[in-house]
Amino acid sequence: MPDPIPLAPRRDDTAADMRSLVQLGQEEPQPVPASTTPVVEPPDDADATTLKAALLDAGITTTADDDAAVQALARLDTGTVQAVARWMRTKKPDTPKLTK
Repeated sequence: MPDPIPLAPRRDDTAADMRSLVQLGQEEPQPVPASTTPVVEPPDDADATTLKAALLDAGITTTADDDAAVQALARLDTGTVQAVARWMRTKKPDTPKLTK
């Protein structure tokens, strides 16, 4: 059997992934795109307190589910929280009862 013919290693830049090319120093690292997830700010404690006070003024006893809803509403802007609290504090006028 004849001796094998020595061959140069095969080089195919098109088969490499970008990470390998960066590690080899052949390409620059690609920029990382900015995150598209919105940043959720923690609720303002003052807004949550305002909502809880409005519920108490309205005579509503809160449960754990209510506290979760208050925290979700407190994430809204302060103007919206103030409007919701004002709505809860507004008393309904007494309506006359119909008699038969």
